Amino acid sequence: MGELPNDIRAILEALARKEITVEDAEQLILAIKQSKESDRRKKSKSFIGKEFVLNTGEEYVGNIEIVNGRAVINGKLVGSLQVVFGEVVFSGEVTKNVELVGTNVTWNGGRIGGNLQMVGCNYKGVKPVVEGNVSEVNNFFVSGIIGLVKNVVVRPLLSGIKIED
Repeated sequence: MGELPNDIRAILEALARKEITVEDAEQLILAIKQSKESDRRKKSKSFIGKEFVLNTGEEYVGNIEIVNGRAVINGKLVGSLQVVFGEVVFSGEVTKNVELVGTNVTWNGGRIGGNLQMVGCNYKGVKPVVEGNVSEVNNFFVSGIIGLVKNVVVRPLLSGIKIED
C-alpha cells in the first residue's frame, strides 16, 4: 500500500487523539480533496495562434484549448484537448476527450481515453485507439460553413490581436 499524504496523516492522527470529531475530519479531508481538484483545473491552458508541444515521456495535467494554432501530442495529456482551426500531430495519449473543429490532423497511433469528436477535419495516418465514442461530421455543407467562419470571422478577428506571454 502507498504512503498517506502528510495532510491526511495529520488529520487521522488528530482524530486518533480525539482532538477533532469524525465530522470535522471528514470536512477537512473533503476540503483537501477539493483544493487538489481545483489546482488541477488551474493548470488548464488556452492558446491562440501558438503551438503546444508535449514530447515523448512528458506528462501534462490539465485541459488544452487551441484556436488557430498547433498541438503536437507525443506524451501524455491528463485531461482534454480542444483544437479549433488548427493543426494536430498525435502519437501520444489524452486521458479524456479530444474535440477538433476545422483542423488538419496527422495521426500516428496513440490512445484517447474519452471520446473523439471531429467536425470538418482533414486527417491522415493511423488513428489512435479510442476508448469512448467516435463522431465525425465532414460533409460539403459543414466544410463550407467552417471555411466561411474561418476566413471571414476568425482570421480577421485574430489578425488585429497582439498576443503577449
